[in-house]
Amino acid sequence: MKIFLDTNIILDVLFKREPYFIHSARVWTFVKEDILQGFISAISINNLYYIIKKLRNQKIAAALVDEILDDFYIIPLTKEILKQARTISKKDYEDSIQYFSAINTGCEVLITRNKKDFLTVGIKISSPMEFLKTIKI
Repeated sequence: MKIFLDTNIILDVLFKREPYFIHSARVWTFVKEDILQGFISAISINNLYYIIKKLRNQKIAAALVDEILDDFYIIPLTKEILKQARTISKKDYEDSIQYFSAINTGCEVLITRNKKDFLTVGIKISSPMEFLKTIKI
């Protein structure tokens, strides 16, 4: 199954943010173990690096980004995705980029803690906890 992880899910795991950590980490573990195909947008990589570097340091940021690159498929940021994201004027542009990245890659589920930030057409939007309740692994 192809799943897309919003940046906040990755941050929950990296910073062990409670009460979200356990469910987000379980989803990531399924990706790491090749039980699920995990995708993230290329836009997440630079955002994650920036946040990790700011909160920790450059060495930790580089190591964690390398781990993310090893575990996830990275969806390229294309002109088509950027244009599609601009068509949704009432949503955050970055969230719309994530949404169309997931759609264009054929992901079945977009996993986020901010479900209200995403359209619900064309892809299932789920929290980590909701997603884990629905899969049979």
